[in-house]
Amino acid sequence: MIIQYLFSSPEGDITLGPEDLKRAFLITPSQAHPFLTLGDYFNSIKTFILMDQARQSVFSSGVGSKTKADLDDIRKILIRSEKHGVLYHLASVEIFLKAQRLKLAVSIAVSKDGRQWLGRECGILNLLNTSFNLPYLPKTFYNGEVTCQSGERQETIMMLLAEWFEDYHEWHLTIDQRDNMQKICIWDHKNGNRYASTEEAFEIIRQAAMILTLYYDMNNYCQIYPWHHAAGDFIVGNTDGAVDIRLTTARGYRSLMDYFSEDIVNPAIAIIYFFLNMTVRMRLDRLDGVRDAAWAGDFSVEAVTRGFFDALKIIEEKGRYLPGRVEDLLSLLKSFKEEELGALFQSLSCLYQEDNPADYSLINTNLKRHINLLHQYVQYMHQ
Repeated sequence: MIIQYLFSSPEGDITLGPEDLKRAFLITPSQAHPFLTLGDYFNSIKTFILMDQARQSVFSSGVGSKTKADLDDIRKILIRSEKHGVLYHLASVEIFLKAQRLKLAVSIAVSKDGRQWLGRECGILNLLNTSFNLPYLPKTFYNGEVTCQSGERQETIMMLLAEWFEDYHEWHLTIDQRDNMQKICIWDHKNGNRYASTEEAFEIIRQAAMILTLYYDMNNYCQIYPWHHAAGDFIVGNTDGAVDIRLTTARGYRSLMDYFSEDIVNPAIAIIYFFLNMTVRMRLDRLDGVRDAAWAGDFSVEAVTRGFFDALKIIEEKGRYLPGRVEDLLSLLKSFKEEELGALFQSLSCLYQEDNPADYSLINTNLKRHINLLHQYVQYMHQ
């Protein structure tokens, strides 16, 4: 069995040699682990994916053409470090068998907070995949812990083995230096990064809004939250020449209505708050994923609104829409004056203040125009 350790980069895979693996493992992009090396990190992933429970959970779930995999069936494994985050890290694993290749995702949490978040996330993914039976979130196969020993010291590392959305790519707002215009850059490490067309950019935002709305629970007002474009939560692929969006994770699933009222909530008001909040958050990113906070162009207002109502129509057709007819909700939104929409957004400001000061400042700078555009678009919208 051949096992290779790699780093993913825009220029292609970087193969790690013995000297590379002696380097300290970074818990965060700027903080080294007290004693674990990069080799310890990769070896722990190898140990995890070769565990019998992990292997069999993948094949018993119907992935690939086999229903069982022994170690002797495995010819080669590529373990690729894809991304290092604040709470946990992401690796991809390619497993080459005699007659097939599988690519899977492994989320790795080392810190106490990271392990708690990852455990919660695994439960939420299982809940949403079971409850909604939608294709937009990754399926989970197995989660467990690996003890990593270094001399007399040891570290417990938690991992989650899940579906990898192959040929889907992270994307972020950027500034095209050729014309100084804001665009969406699709990070395609295989074929090269490229700018999304105007139509693709609209469709990316529309589908992201549609996906979040499809997972909204009409009974208890729970929604996928938090999420942020800067974290690369939404990824973009191409299916038969068309934009196709997936959501890589669900870190939380809860109602936000407790922020606004302790009384019984009107379902129509709850979903309006969900919609208004989404119109703002869908415009937030960081330039190139890591730089200054960024505010997406005005096209986002129409794209989010269209995605929201497209999802509601699907939900209504399935008999899940509770506050009445979708056209009644649109009529209610049309009835709001611009100042009334502004008052509703002010109620949401506490959320923005708590989440991110940079985002809050950006929202305040752009909110008046955002409300004006939203109000205008809703007035002329037809279902």
